[in-house]
Amino acid sequence: MTPVQQVADGVHRLGTDWVGWYLYDAEGAVTVVDCGFPGYFDQLPAALSDLDRLFDDVAAVVLTHYHPDHVGCAERIRVEAHYHPDHVGCAERIRVEVGATVFAPAGDAAGVRGGRVPLPGGMPQSLWRPRMVRYMAHAVRNGGARAPPVGELQTYGDGDVLEVPGRLRAVGTPGHTGGHCSLLAEGAGVLFAGDALATVSFLSGETGPQLVAFNEDAERARDSLSRLEGLSADFVVVGHGSPFVGTPAEAVERARRTS
Repeated sequence: MTPVQQVADGVHRLGTDWVGWYLYDAEGAVTVVDCGFPGYFDQLPAALSDLDRLFDDVAAVVLTHYHPDHVGCAERIRVEAHYHPDHVGCAERIRVEVGATVFAPAGDAAGVRGGRVPLPGGMPQSLWRPRMVRYMAHAVRNGGARAPPVGELQTYGDGDVLEVPGRLRAVGTPGHTGGHCSLLAEGAGVLFAGDALATVSFLSGETGPQLVAFNEDAERARDSLSRLEGLSADFVVVGHGSPFVGTPAEAVERARRTS
């Protein structure tokens, strides 16, 4: 597992070389953006401790889309119970729910609730490739065959400003999935692009801004890049690959050159 990486003021990357997920520490609380695989959950308490935050400080989980490598920990964060001393000097402990609210794009909400979603287009035909074999082995080890269904959630759509710490603005970027949304943290100058962009190739390992190799509708995913290039941000963070230091317009221009 990779250590916690600070991207910008209040924004931190968790995850591995394969998949990234993010903490946005703002307004005295924490928003989790995407959730990696289920097996990544144990990264969260340590990361919160590094930030001098408690589990109680996690107010919201915001998902960009419904794939298991982004939804994995969402339900556990929503319902995870932790324990506090009931009385000084007493062995009894009481159970307290964290109460984080999960937000998902309206177009992908059914998949988040149900936990079963289709593989992105082109992935089954590429599973024989060496990098994909390693990725799938990592996914299986971390519970990625199926993300636990999320029992309760709120939906959002293009243009919505979410009432979460940091007030993320949703930007509809369908194509990777039908309901995929990116999220703009204007206060931090960070665009959470989800899988609208990547900075490493699943197939070759080539780095730099690019379209994700596998999409439900590749043409629509390419068209959605235009929704990002006019946004104001200094960093673009993605589900797969390292953060990109630069504007969304610069990331999109480089992605178009390589797609």
